[in-house]
Amino acid sequence: MENEIKRIALASGAAGVGISSTDRLKGGVASMDPSYLLPGAESIVSVMLPLDGDIIRAYLGKKNHRALQDHETDVYVRLFNICNEIKSFLASRGFASVAVQPNLDYRFKDGKKYRRVPFVWRQKMTDWLSSQSGPAVSVLKKLLVKLSYEKTADYTDWNLVPSFSHRYGAVAAGLAGFGWSGNVMTSEYGARVLFDTVITRASLSSDPMMEDTPCDGCRLCIKVCQVGMVHAKKEDHVTLGGKEFTHGKKGHNLRCILCCAGFTGQDRYKGWSTWSPGRITLPETDEDIVGFWNRFVKDNLWKHNYYSRCISDLVFHSDYGFVNKPYDRFRTTCGNCQFICWETRELRMENYRILTEGGEVVEGPDFSFQPVHR
Repeated sequence: MENEIKRIALASGAAGVGISSTDRLKGGVASMDPSYLLPGAESIVSVMLPLDGDIIRAYLGKKNHRALQDHETDVYVRLFNICNEIKSFLASRGFASVAVQPNLDYRFKDGKKYRRVPFVWRQKMTDWLSSQSGPAVSVLKKLLVKLSYEKTADYTDWNLVPSFSHRYGAVAAGLAGFGWSGNVMTSEYGARVLFDTVITRASLSSDPMMEDTPCDGCRLCIKVCQVGMVHAKKEDHVTLGGKEFTHGKKGHNLRCILCCAGFTGQDRYKGWSTWSPGRITLPETDEDIVGFWNRFVKDNLWKHNYYSRCISDLVFHSDYGFVNKPYDRFRTTCGNCQFICWETRELRMENYRILTEGGEVVEGPDFSFQPVHR
């Protein structure tokens, strides 16, 4: 059956497919646990597709934003379709299976409390609060945010724990190893790969895990992060299949969210930016980063500005999942630690040059992105 699963995946366009028993994923962090989505899960199937290098370099160099955004969306949808093919095959053999959303699929720290307000109303509320309005309505919006935000702020765990981590699944299934950034790397493509996963109750034989990580420790992932998400020297460790892996120690996920969701595009390094025109300065440490975020939301959600749009889109995406979202609401702004990390140091150095010489992005009409080249 393992051979047939791989044949289906490769025939459907996958660049790689690997299989792991759930035993390799036991005893780790919450997002390693496949039983969250499928109680009684026995195995996972990890599927991989690469991202196009030319499109990535046009994005890094501030030449084309939309092409990468559309390409990334297309690759995720293709991955999900491949996983559904595998799921259908397993179902035909009598095995319950789940094709996991490829991205933007998170757990909540108190599901019942969070879902007291249906997500469609949370979206409608944040969309209304961030919409254009006159002075009187703006005062009302400000008051509503002040009165209600503290009561709802604890609904979401801003560590954004995924329902299942495709990175861990890919490592367990032998497709990848950890890079210093915490992204996972393949020998063929570096980190410019995306993954999706099928979780199943079928008992399948595991593929060999990767012996050595493709990461050579160049630390360029550190140099392209505008918010200092990953420490240059401190380590974190994760155990999969009895093997310990090492990557850089990460900061609070809000640090990454504030960059990748577009709230800031230039904080640590001047002269270049991400694709975001945002310019907020983050705290040096994570001790009060949740408080910083809460204050920032209360100051901006009721305004009709670029930041209120980002907040509204963030609420939207954390509820919908990637495949189900309307695509015009998704705007890629960063991802540099992944996009720069190709299979050789020479290629990574060239990507770093393209990024740092590519200029900055400023805000244009109707909150659009306008590149400014040097």
